[in-house]
Amino acid sequence: MTVYRGHILTPIRGGGWVDLPDGTLDVRDGTIAAVGRSKRHDFDFRPHLVLPGLVDTHAHVPQLSLCGVHPEGLLPWLRKWVYPIEAEFQGGRAVELSRRFIQEMLANGTTAAGLLTSAWPESVDACFEAARDAGVHAWIGPPLMDIGAYRRARVLEEAEELARRWNSARQRFAVTPRFALSCTQELLEGAGDLARRLDLPVQTHLNENPDEIREVRHRFRKPYIDVYADAGLVRRDSLFAHCVWMSKRDWRSVHRVSHCPTSNIFLKSGLMDWAGARKSGATLSLGSDVGAGPDLSIYQVMRSAWEIHAASGTRGPGPEDVLRMATLGGAEALGFEDIGSLEPGKSADFQVLDWNQIVPAGAPPAESAHDLVSRVVHRGGRSAIRQVYVAGRMMVDRSRT
Repeated sequence: MTVYRGHILTPIRGGGWVDLPDGTLDVRDGTIAAVGRSKRHDFDFRPHLVLPGLVDTHAHVPQLSLCGVHPEGLLPWLRKWVYPIEAEFQGGRAVELSRRFIQEMLANGTTAAGLLTSAWPESVDACFEAARDAGVHAWIGPPLMDIGAYRRARVLEEAEELARRWNSARQRFAVTPRFALSCTQELLEGAGDLARRLDLPVQTHLNENPDEIREVRHRFRKPYIDVYADAGLVRRDSLFAHCVWMSKRDWRSVHRVSHCPTSNIFLKSGLMDWAGARKSGATLSLGSDVGAGPDLSIYQVMRSAWEIHAASGTRGPGPEDVLRMATLGGAEALGFEDIGSLEPGKSADFQVLDWNQIVPAGAPPAESAHDLVSRVVHRGGRSAIRQVYVAGRMMVDRSRT
């Protein structure tokens, strides 16, 4: 048993927060055995904050190097920048950059993710190996495409081979049609069949950009969600990224959503309807959508989700909403019951935030858990992270820098 002592702040299932200024996490074999108070400890983090690791439910591994490359809109950006760089994401490059991606993700406090690789099978192998070695929870899948594709050969057969080789409790293979415009009807139906036969989750994009949506309607002669539904891709465990331009009917059809506000701003895609999203009852989570998103900081995504609604004058999420989306919401969206909060039985995936970065000298003291959550959301980030643990194993240590 290893006991970690510090200021514990965590959402809990069923609602509410636990805020223990002098609390302890008892960890046995990488799993939280108890949360409470004790005078005994093996590691004393006080006065610093101990929070759950964050969950990024939508990111493109090959695109990390593309962050900030100026777009001309989603579709031209994909053709000019994304597909060429993904076409090179293979061999030793895929191995090295997949490991760097996971390291960068951890450095930003993220310990679980929904990841898209390149279309090359070896990039899928590289990403699974990097995620496995770090112990992170992840959905991983290659972007399936046979229209405008940089690689077409045997994509469904290869996807099934990869799923049978890699699918495990912590790292799940996800059936990943890139988006409707990159797929023939045959490929979409084959992807739906693969998900059904092997009981695999699905991740893809939906209603992201007005130009994309118009082209989908022109090509398929039906609403975007129906393209996926008719192919068997709208399932209880299907995760749809973006969902910016949604009708009431669309919202009734989806169960899991990855909100990607930094990407939506960068590509000028629009503003997700927060009221419609909440009313739908879908599980809401957050995605960095690197490389349209500027980096892998879910802290920045949380702030963006709050700021864009505040600036537009529309009702949006509060700090507690976005931090819950970044933790328990992400865990639920990815179907992992053993992460997302610091509660007994969960994997000991947590981050230690420097108290002096969150509540600096001279600041008024935090008056409540609500107040503290707000400060974490608005002041948290890579510079505040001292350490990151995955299954009780320290993966990032900046406590001496």
